[in-house]
Amino acid sequence: MTVKLSVCIICKNEQKNIERCLKSVAWADEVVILDSGSSDDTLAIARRYTDKIYCRDDWEGFGVQRQRAQALASNDWILAVDCDEEVSSQLAQEIAGALSEADEHTVFMLNRLTNFCGQFIYHSGWHPDFVHRIYNKKHYGYNSKTVHEAVSCGGARKVKLRHTLAHYQFDDLYLYTNKRNSYAETGATEKLSMGKKSSLSKAVTSSLFAFIRHYFLKRGFLDGKIGFIIAVIQMQYTFNKYVFLLNKQASKSKGKIEKH
Repeated sequence: MTVKLSVCIICKNEQKNIERCLKSVAWADEVVILDSGSSDDTLAIARRYTDKIYCRDDWEGFGVQRQRAQALASNDWILAVDCDEEVSSQLAQEIAGALSEADEHTVFMLNRLTNFCGQFIYHSGWHPDFVHRIYNKKHYGYNSKTVHEAVSCGGARKVKLRHTLAHYQFDDLYLYTNKRNSYAETGATEKLSMGKKSSLSKAVTSSLFAFIRHYFLKRGFLDGKIGFIIAVIQMQYTFNKYVFLLNKQASKSKGKIEKH
């Protein structure tokens, strides 16, 4: 059975990565790109590979943007990829074979292998890294989380594919740490909206455990100096998230007092 597949990509200012990604999914029946306001050459590059290019710059988070991209797809089967990811020819063949035998209630998981600062990371809690990426939109789709969004697929038959999805995350530590700070801020806002609480002691203990988890329990030491750097960055991210939440709690309480 021939199954048509739509690749959905969300992007903003990804001129450095998007061409590699688009070349790797050129075999798909359709490639849908939803941009959120690029000011570089991202869209000029994208036009070489697809005419299904759209823009929504009223940003409501990663989850909502992925939902929007999915809604623009012509086919029911969706493969969600990021601009910094690359689908190998082996994985493409495996996907085609798997889809030919799949039913609508199957969700396929891809194992991401991340290249960070020029090195593939096989430990540190980064690998294996199975993510739900291929699904039938008649039954499943992304949740609305602002960050760390995922496919909601309760009750689905989940199948892990064998070949890895290359993920070229960052080769610039400055940009990466800035992005993690941004995620910490978003995560803190999300926790505040859920009524979560923080304290300085929670920030300290959680960040220390984050280092222990990534460097020792997840064997980050086997990734060499990059493994140590990853553990420290994760520790800093965790500390910032809880401190940002603590600060937001204080601001919220101050606002309530001032109203009275």
